[in-house]
Amino acid sequence: MSKKLFFKGVSYSYIRQITTIVTGIISLPLLLNYFGTTNYGIWVLILGLTGYIHTISFGIPAAMTTLVAKTSNKNEKYQILKKSFFLLGAISFFFLILFIFILYFDDVWIIVILGNIDEKFIQITKSMFIIFIIFTLIKLPLGLYMQFFTGINMVYITEVYSIITAIAGFIITLVVVYLDLGILFFVLLWLSGQLIVNIISVFHVVFGYGYFNKEEKGSHEITYSDILKSGFAFFQVGIAASLVWSADNLIISHFLSPDFVTPYSIAFKIFTYVFIFSAIINGVIGPMYGNAYANNDWNAIRKFTFTIHKILPILGAYTCVFLIFFTKEIVILWTGKNEAFGGYLLVVSLGLYGFFLSYVNTYATLLYSLNLANKILYIAWGEAIVNLLLSIVLIQLLGIGGVALGTAMSALFVLLLLPKAIKKATKGEIVYDLKYGKKHFLLIVFPLILLSFICVDLDIINKMIIFIMVSIFYLLFSWRLLESNDINFLLKAISRKNN
Repeated sequence: MSKKLFFKGVSYSYIRQITTIVTGIISLPLLLNYFGTTNYGIWVLILGLTGYIHTISFGIPAAMTTLVAKTSNKNEKYQILKKSFFLLGAISFFFLILFIFILYFDDVWIIVILGNIDEKFIQITKSMFIIFIIFTLIKLPLGLYMQFFTGINMVYITEVYSIITAIAGFIITLVVVYLDLGILFFVLLWLSGQLIVNIISVFHVVFGYGYFNKEEKGSHEITYSDILKSGFAFFQVGIAASLVWSADNLIISHFLSPDFVTPYSIAFKIFTYVFIFSAIINGVIGPMYGNAYANNDWNAIRKFTFTIHKILPILGAYTCVFLIFFTKEIVILWTGKNEAFGGYLLVVSLGLYGFFLSYVNTYATLLYSLNLANKILYIAWGEAIVNLLLSIVLIQLLGIGGVALGTAMSALFVLLLLPKAIKKATKGEIVYDLKYGKKHFLLIVFPLILLSFICVDLDIINKMIIFIMVSIFYLLFSWRLLESNDINFLLKAISRKNN
């Protein structure tokens, strides 16, 4: 991948993120105030099931993207997409029929899954759940076409579709509120908008890149078995990841109620917005790892991953400090509700979680891109189990902040294990130097987190002054801790971004 294409992907990723943030900032208070805390919490709870539903894809989407990126033959790329679509389409159809069959006999199990739902919200909850499941199962195989662009190093096209999806969802939100429609209409229209965008991406690939199918065949034909075998590792990691990312809301709903899902989800949404830089950069650079690996260019892989391994935690820690300083003010200003703020334990825990993920995302991106996800299955399952157990215990002691703390501690568990796993999986080709990370955290990050926590009760003006001073200190000292090789690599990459 050329640097021009790389920076184009990053640019569109940031446009997508800005679009998502802007539409989200406007949409959330509209939906929260229009539908109420409970209905909004139930909708967020159901949306959180997306990760679980996607596990029925058995890792095929991730396997397809990785396999497409790793082959240079265009015909093979297209055949991988077609075979993946057939497999996932058959799986989705099977589960759709099974879902409808089970509903015909009983639907009480829906509330059992979702938790402590008040009786007057039970019927609407069931309806929202059924609509969501049906649309999601239909979208699953269609989503492969959008991901195909990532596999062929056209990440920016995938981002364009994500931008369109975000804008469509925002327009639907405005229409529903303006026309005074109910939440079921909102759910139906919102999911229909996503489905239409997916269908458009199918036509885009078929008519825009169908010539791939007419190219000369490669020497190695990817079989259905190859896709399933590759996807199985992603499938297991996906299940474990779902327990980490999707279990929190369910735990909160079961031990408390959907009303408490709302402040947790608002804090988590802010966390997602501000930490998106990690996913953006790693998402764009992932295909570069795959291409370099296909050419056996370990030196190129090392240059990128070692630099990102230092840069992302610098940004992650800075973001963590920012969240501690200003999340309360942001939430209250955003929603207009004091009760929408979930407390400082929640904020600190999510901030630390994001910092740990700055490392974990770098490790995971490398492993996924090299199709080595099967080498870390025990770590993924370990994280899921640790997160589940800690969250269940801590929510009873510390409330929703305890759930976030459990999630952060499970991420730390992964952070400590992955570098050794990568060294072993790559047979010593990738060995991360952890000295910088330890020095950076102990000398700079940890003291600043403590300072930030001490300042939370100050007025906003004093907070801003202190934060500006902290920012200058932090960025200067973090930069000085970087080695000359990392600095030179970054400066060269920036200076040559238009080449």
